[in-house]
Amino acid sequence: KLTPADVKSFPDASLYAPDVIRTLFLEFENADWEKKVHGLNNTDLEVPARLTVDGTTYSEVGVHFHGMSSFMMVGEGQKRSLVLTMDLVHEKQQLAGHRKIKLLNSHGDPSFLHTVLSLEAARDYLPAPKANFMRVVINGESWGLFVNQQHFTKEFVKESFGSTKGARWKVPGSPNGRAGLEYLGDEAAPYQRLFEIKSKDDPESWAALANLCKVLNQTPPDRLETMLAPLLDIEGVLKFLAWENVFANGDGYYTRASDYSLYREPGGRFHVIPYDANETFNSGGGPG
Repeated sequence: KLTPADVKSFPDASLYAPDVIRTLFLEFENADWEKKVHGLNNTDLEVPARLTVDGTTYSEVGVHFHGMSSFMMVGEGQKRSLVLTMDLVHEKQQLAGHRKIKLLNSHGDPSFLHTVLSLEAARDYLPAPKANFMRVVINGESWGLFVNQQHFTKEFVKESFGSTKGARWKVPGSPNGRAGLEYLGDEAAPYQRLFEIKSKDDPESWAALANLCKVLNQTPPDRLETMLAPLLDIEGVLKFLAWENVFANGDGYYTRASDYSLYREPGGRFHVIPYDANETFNSGGGPG
């Protein structure tokens, strides 16, 4: 059991400060909160809760479970990854400047360090999410430590690229992969099955993605760099691929063609961004 009076507050520290472990207190109206959150899994609906952190209380914060294997392979009553939506009801409600809080259960990583360490290294070379640790208390009971990883939101884009404009895609985990920027034709539909657009869903963004894949796959090698340069941050992509290989990411682009993010800046260039780093420092095996 824990109460806000039992823990230290960090009201002035960044949400992702590496030397800070905040405690988040979630209070659901009902004791069977887990069944309600589970029942809404893979939908756009969330269960509201009251959140208290650093002495401040936020009302009607949305809560849903997160992840695929980290969800399916963790039983009811055990620690599952969570996403908190600060502005579910109150449009301007944020926590330390952030609308989404992603709390990972570190499934498959008993060290709890894979995500934090590998993303810290990635940020030395390319835009990548920040990550630290948080403790979560639900209805007065401590659920222990979670990895707090920055969400791929407008706030991340503004911080990394200086603008909230442009198109954002998340490439979710898929046993079949195939989101490795293969050219699947000029129509949007084949790409829409593999890429989740997180910004405005407009035809121009999908056409630009299809064109990138076409140039990447159909341009003769002697012309490829010239043709790609206006469309893709080539140096950034090479650094991203190097990062995935050096840290042996068993759940990413080079193993499964999934679990990464794409951002197309207003000028038209695409950037590839790390998304899932829980299976870095991998020891081999798996579908890769």
